[in-house]
Amino acid sequence: MTTRTPSPNGCQHCGVDQREHMQQWKPPVGWHKWAAPTQDQIKARMRARRANRKEQ
Repeated sequence: MTTRTPSPNGCQHCGVDQREHMQQWKPPVGWHKWAAPTQDQIKARMRARRANRKEQ
């Protein structure tokens, strides 16, 4: 089973893209609105996506 790497610009709490987000529930945050990811999160997500492409 492969895990989906969140979009680099997905919510900082759950990784869902801003257009699809609305309100989401994710522990430990609970109900939340979309929040911009940190620069470190964006970088880590981009690296993870790149690593997943190399594995395939």
